[in-house]
Amino acid sequence: MPPVAGLTGSESAGVGAPLRVLRISHSAVVTAWRQRERELRMSEVDLTLLSAAQWEEGGSLVRFDPAGDDFARAVRTFGRHPNRFVYDPRPLWRELGSKWDLVDLHEEPFGLAVAEVLVLRWLRRRRVPFVVYSAQNLYKRYPPPFRWLERWSLRRAAGAYTCNEDAARILRRKGLDAPAVVIPLGIDIDRYEPAVRAAPGETLKVGFVGRLIPHKGADVLLRAVALDDRLSAEIVGSGPDSARLADLVHELGLAARVSLCGHVDEEETPAVYRRFDALAVPSVPTPGWVEQFGRVVVEAQASGVPVVASRSGALPEVVGDAGILVEPGDPVALCRGLVRLLDEPGRWAEARAGGLAASTRCSWSRVAADQLRLYRSAVTSG
Repeated sequence: MPPVAGLTGSESAGVGAPLRVLRISHSAVVTAWRQRERELRMSEVDLTLLSAAQWEEGGSLVRFDPAGDDFARAVRTFGRHPNRFVYDPRPLWRELGSKWDLVDLHEEPFGLAVAEVLVLRWLRRRRVPFVVYSAQNLYKRYPPPFRWLERWSLRRAAGAYTCNEDAARILRRKGLDAPAVVIPLGIDIDRYEPAVRAAPGETLKVGFVGRLIPHKGADVLLRAVALDDRLSAEIVGSGPDSARLADLVHELGLAARVSLCGHVDEEETPAVYRRFDALAVPSVPTPGWVEQFGRVVVEAQASGVPVVASRSGALPEVVGDAGILVEPGDPVALCRGLVRLLDEPGRWAEARAGGLAASTRCSWSRVAADQLRLYRSAVTSG
């Protein structure tokens, strides 16, 4: 990932006067994902976080658990689509009445939630600068009023951050004059400590972690496994495709080599990765969607698990040189990519070492340091 504009690389996250930041993010409902805010507060940022009270993540409903985060507040939301929902305006109105140096809107700039916050900010007559977030890496021309909301917010933002390069380019193309910087999604590197293990012998246990929906490509993995008896698979996740995938397992005669494990809680995922010899991320692009980051890639890398992924969306950017990329939607290509880890001497160990090194760029401490550099740049320019 490129360096973030703002402070120089030699400056630490805690340099300068403390900033008072109001951060709003529906995805902060996931306890582990609030580590960015914890790190920022340890860097002397006076940060208050507003999160959704509950949200669907990974195919399951997650309810806000404060988990000791006294800086975080749960806010009721109305609507379930990530870009077509609003918060209960009363807590937002109260918080926006305080004196902030910056408002961080971890929501897409065309979303109703961003428009809601900016209208309340205007009614409060607070000229506090704000930054927005985007993961959208396909250029889309939204229908009114979303197109107008996007243009309105981008022209007024003091900065933006994205989790992939294409999203940053799209924001600039759509009228963002302020800096747009790439900050990867974070993980707790220490939680994903790799198991001590040797390279796989004659067989490869392949993991899949994600929501079971068609464009995540779990069916592509099953068809790839069917092509080589040395491959087995463990499918971890839930979703509307569960029944279809179960039928496909039996249709392909894979009952002895494939396990459908269902949903696991987030705190259990480090142990799950340590069961795999490799992780497959066989996402299939659609006209309206491509992978925007792929946090499972980094989690696997930090766990010492080589990654074989589709050459689609942001996956090549995240996987980098550490893994193996294949054409999306092609079981033969995926099978060939997986068996390279068995057939090419040293390839598995090389991918494991490369992934471990690459994953450090997504540690929460580095993500928070990049975030704070953006904050200081936005406050200065705003």
